[in-house]
Amino acid sequence: MPAAFVRLAPLARSYGGLRHPMALDKQRLLLTVGTNTTGVGFKQFGTISALPVVISKQSATSRASSQQAAAATSFGLSRSIRTTSGVLDGASLPKTVKMSGNAKLLHENLWQADPELMDLVRKEKKRQIQGLEMIASENFTSLSVLQCLSSCLHNKYSEGLPGQRYYGGNEYIDEIELLAQKRALEAYRLNPEEWGCNVQPYSGSPANFAVYTGLIEPHGRIMGLDLPDGGHLTHGFMTATKKISATSIFFESMPYKVDPVTGLIDYDKLEESARIFKPKIIIAGISCYSRCLDYKRFRQIADANGAYMFADMAHISGLVAAGVIPSPFEFADVVSTTTHKSLRGPRAGVIFYRKGVRSVKANGEKVLYDLESKINQAVFPGLQGGPHNHAIAGIATCMLQAQTPEFKDYQVQIIK
Repeated sequence: MPAAFVRLAPLARSYGGLRHPMALDKQRLLLTVGTNTTGVGFKQFGTISALPVVISKQSATSRASSQQAAAATSFGLSRSIRTTSGVLDGASLPKTVKMSGNAKLLHENLWQADPELMDLVRKEKKRQIQGLEMIASENFTSLSVLQCLSSCLHNKYSEGLPGQRYYGGNEYIDEIELLAQKRALEAYRLNPEEWGCNVQPYSGSPANFAVYTGLIEPHGRIMGLDLPDGGHLTHGFMTATKKISATSIFFESMPYKVDPVTGLIDYDKLEESARIFKPKIIIAGISCYSRCLDYKRFRQIADANGAYMFADMAHISGLVAAGVIPSPFEFADVVSTTTHKSLRGPRAGVIFYRKGVRSVKANGEKVLYDLESKINQAVFPGLQGGPHNHAIAGIATCMLQAQTPEFKDYQVQIIK
């Protein structure tokens, strides 16, 4: 007798985030011929994205067996499920499988469950497509990234780092996170012996705050480009009467500025201010500054004051990955980025940190970097709980795309 099962195509699409329906392949079907819903075959292959896939020998009447019906009922599906020889086409599913109760809450598409919200989503999509966005922090995310974001990875909780989780069932989540780390280093042509990265920050602002809390004590001193001059809120912005950013509340900040005539960063004034202020972190980063930064000069100023050089490349990370502008990695101790701007990835953040030798003393003794544990502990448990695994998967695929010739062509076009 041929095997038959119900393939819940639209449901698999909604849970798996894939363009094409999930289904068991022919080999798995053959392996499970003759099993019932309580057998090993069902336990191994009977669920996809928490949806029941009922497998059995085809009965003469083409009706689901009592065991199948019981299993379906336990998932909130109608007991009147019928199967046909072979696999049901997903298009005929609404006529074949009736949903009620909890199953309806779980498996309805957005346009069915919340048409009011779906209408707003459609309007926003139309606005994005028909308008011309000139906002530097926005981009059109790739389809593969969107598929990661709408996948079942969203369901998993995984506090900790790969191999050091507080919860079970993270073997594949670990592989995904390690893959994201590996590809992030590859995208920027970094030696894993010299650099590591954390891909768990929820976005750029938490990533930056993790760097500060990891490297210096509360009220430690930092210097960043002033917000009105093209800097970012998280670089310590405050006014004469109010501390605006949490960075300026929990740390002591002094901004450096651009020359009022040229509009360029005044590195001489920065050096002079650093000599007086003695910051522990000097930030080489911008949010609204159209020139390349002099990372070598930042490095010299940081070294002269015993400070860490921290590069925030959130807005330009795609250009750096493509190699069309100077990279901060040659000079920085720590580099942070978002992944949803010029990288076209998910809304997430990444922190890169140096490993190996930081300096050599006069007697020849090597001073090693100790940034890895500081950064990792600052992200979790210092600032965040469980990471967003669907976003980490999005990082993995966007970092792979960033290594392609097509991506470089895209970044070259930005420069033009």
